[in-house]
Amino acid sequence: TYDDDFLKKAKKIEGIKEIWPVVEIPVTIKIEDYTKATVFCGIDLNAFTEISGQDNLGNTPRLLLGSNSLENMKDSNGHTISKKQQNKYLKMGEQLAITYTLDSIDSNKSSTEYSSSISDSSFTAMDNPGNNISPVSCLPCKVAAILPGEDNQIYIPLSQARILCSESGTALTVTKVLLKIKGKTNLENAKQHFE
Repeated sequence: TYDDDFLKKAKKIEGIKEIWPVVEIPVTIKIEDYTKATVFCGIDLNAFTEISGQDNLGNTPRLLLGSNSLENMKDSNGHTISKKQQNKYLKMGEQLAITYTLDSIDSNKSSTEYSSSISDSSFTAMDNPGNNISPVSCLPCKVAAILPGEDNQIYIPLSQARILCSESGTALTVTKVLLKIKGKTNLENAKQHFE
């Protein structure tokens, strides 16, 4: 957990330059016919020096997509998105039409195992026994940048993470951190330290 004990351990790691707390919000994203259960990672955008400007879209999440963040999306027939289609979407950048729905947090699932069923512009949420709760609308997001080398993460400004947590009735809790470490050897040592 991200607490004083963690910070004391992290300070001992050689080459550590920055520590950024991250808040994970379970969502399902949708692009055309493709959907994926994932998480938005709320973070202070100052963690990414190449991204300038603050949140100016109000409640519309401003996404920083990792270069592999769209892999494992599936179409309505259950087919996984091709690398070619992923690259096509990523090249669209700010023009990409992407929507999301907030998913409920289930403590028995990891952050990559959230699931929902989506059709066109809304879906019906189900509680544990499978009873319909209410239809939930897909909401728009805006792609701000594609982050090369950021693997499969989707980052949003921390200010927007607060809004989404409030809307979903979820506590704003730091679930992981982004560490910036100088040097490959230092990075490998840090990985072993936190495993």
